[in-house]
Amino acid sequence: MRVPSFDRFRRFMQITAFFVCGMIVGSAVYSALMNDQYDLVIVENRLLRQQVDAMKESLKNEEKIRKTNVIKSIVPYVVVPLGNPELDVLTETDIKKRLKADLDIFLGRSIYNIGTDAPLARKLLNKIVYEIGDKNYEMSVQTMLVSDGVLQVWVRVDVKTPKP
Repeated sequence: MRVPSFDRFRRFMQITAFFVCGMIVGSAVYSALMNDQYDLVIVENRLLRQQVDAMKESLKNEEKIRKTNVIKSIVPYVVVPLGNPELDVLTETDIKKRLKADLDIFLGRSIYNIGTDAPLARKLLNKIVYEIGDKNYEMSVQTMLVSDGVLQVWVRVDVKTPKP
């Protein structure tokens, strides 16, 4: 029995190998694009859930506080000093969430007593450190402002490296 020569199939084998390599590379590129889109959806989902939680909390507070001359909500602003890298969105929202939780003691208090309460907030929040991920963030209150029942707090954030 004679073995056929593979010279006749060389071109076919090259085309088949090229096609299979193209399928592998194409599936890798498609997978990378899908993973990127999936990551974007996850980040957007987290942001939307945080917004929903904030709206639910705001609604709960509105039901609890119906007076006109009291602090009804708290809006924290995060200020990063010049020269420091900007914070990513998830870290900034986590810091704002923790600040709102720490400042919840002011909800329902009279806006006329905020002058006596501001030093208390400065003492509570001065040099407080939040650990988020593998970094420590040191907070210090810069400004507090009450307008139309909304307590606005500007907080300076410094990134501190943890000591081993």
